[in-house]
Amino acid sequence: MNWSPPIVRSGWSALRWWALSYLASNLASAVVVSVTGHADDEVASIPIWVTFVGALVLWSVQVYLFPLRVNPYLFQPIRRIREWFTARDFLRFIPLGIAGQLFLVNIVNWPLSKIWPDTFSFDEVSQRANDITSTAPGLWAIVLVVIVVIGAPVIEEIVYRGTLQPALESVAGRNGALLLTAALFAAIHLEPVELPGLFAFALVLGVVRQRTGRLGPAVITHMAFNSAGLVLVALT
Repeated sequence: MNWSPPIVRSGWSALRWWALSYLASNLASAVVVSVTGHADDEVASIPIWVTFVGALVLWSVQVYLFPLRVNPYLFQPIRRIREWFTARDFLRFIPLGIAGQLFLVNIVNWPLSKIWPDTFSFDEVSQRANDITSTAPGLWAIVLVVIVVIGAPVIEEIVYRGTLQPALESVAGRNGALLLTAALFAAIHLEPVELPGLFAFALVLGVVRQRTGRLGPAVITHMAFNSAGLVLVALT
């Protein structure tokens, strides 16, 4: 059953709440990193447990200030979460997420790598993923998987495809909301070299959300995309 929860705040009001939640959550996460004494460290030098705690704080603040203010019916009652997924979704959208990582990102970056070979080389595009992976040796890799494969896709889809995109449709239309949400999603990762690939993949996630009318397929696609990225990094 497709079910779209009503938006409590829409349009530019929702965008303002998103901006507030983004700034507040990143500030809170930065405070966590600073308190642990790693404020000036490079990504590869920050222990994975610090990254995990920082991510939990960031996600908690962002969800509290944005989805719970703009689209609280997404969570209430909790049984609605069961309506996000069907069994077929996993068969349909896991391959889509893997294809996004293996093919879409490379197709988007290929012409850019010809124009700017040093900037858009595979090593440069995957540098941040390599840095994060290097902080999780041995069993710490489980924590990395929880962050990258479970936590980030679930929270980011709740925030962007579950809340921001439908909220913006009232002022930007379906296509405008799709494009604006994808642009913001790509930009918040703060890595210019990753922006083209993330923007293209975010468009895929947005279309999946529109076509299915449910959030679950976008979550599954995102999880598969991130999983394939971790596997690629581990194999290179």
